[in-house]
Amino acid sequence: MQVREKMDDPKTLNAGQYTVGIDLPVSRYKATNIGSGSNFVVHSASGDLKVNTILGANGSGDYTFYAEDGDTLITEEAVKMIPMK
Repeated sequence: MQVREKMDDPKTLNAGQYTVGIDLPVSRYKATNIGSGSNFVVHSASGDLKVNTILGANGSGDYTFYAEDGDTLITEEAVKMIPMK
């Protein structure tokens, strides 16, 4: 099965900490950096590490993952969250 973008609008997150279900909806997302690369970390609602990756410069190093209710996203630079099917 091929992963494709949904018709939903992407959401831009500035550097910071965000909670799924409050700051962005539960979904499958492709995270891509905007500008310079940065660390991108996701913890589950129970605190377990789900994602710990570096999104490369100028759109390289995209990462696709499931964002579940209560997950915490931490980014050190702006990222675009693109909803995926």
